Amino acid sequence: MKSSVRLIDREVAPEDSELLFAFDQFTPEDWSIVRGAGEWRMENGSLQGVWHDDGRGRHGQIFYRYPVAGDILLEFDARLLPPSRHDLIWLWQTSFEEKPWGEGYLGCIGGWYGDYVGIEKLPRFRPSLFGVWRPLVSGETVHVLSGTVGGDAFVALNGELVSFFADPAPPAADKPGYFGFGIYQSAAEYRNLRVYRPKPRPVTVGY
Repeated sequence: MKSSVRLIDREVAPEDSELLFAFDQFTPEDWSIVRGAGEWRMENGSLQGVWHDDGRGRHGQIFYRYPVAGDILLEFDARLLPPSRHDLIWLWQTSFEEKPWGEGYLGCIGGWYGDYVGIEKLPRFRPSLFGVWRPLVSGETVHVLSGTVGGDAFVALNGELVSFFADPAPPAADKPGYFGFGIYQSAAEYRNLRVYRPKPRPVTVGY
């Protein structure tokens, strides 16, 4: 499977980037920031979340306890746990110490997007971009490569770039932000997370 992502005049690959964190085992001590409605457990090296309706319509999130400033690249495997059929959610470069939330991004496959993949610019929690993919299948593992490079937010699934958002007002480069995962009306599993500082290669563009 192709692991690099072509962003018009740049290419981003995990092997070219600086590895910041590798989560072969998720531990409660490191993933201690839990928000919203949901139950999270660490099982067989994976992070599993189950949504519970709290009557307030909130989705649940879990974040790594230490923030990271600047561009970030997330690589992980994700799947819906059968019989769940809703969505897969991840977040990066976000902050929540204040209300409304600070700037950041949310990526999502399925759910209220239907058969699309989307990127939301926080704190609006409204889609900034849709990308066409295919219906999300319960139990199927999806390889995700997603993040931000120089103000460009993107999502690649199974080696295919499906969403690309050139943010006209990206968060400040020195702004610390958290990364994590979400659930809403679903049960999901996330594993093999790698977090990088992306180092893109320039690509010559011609006609």
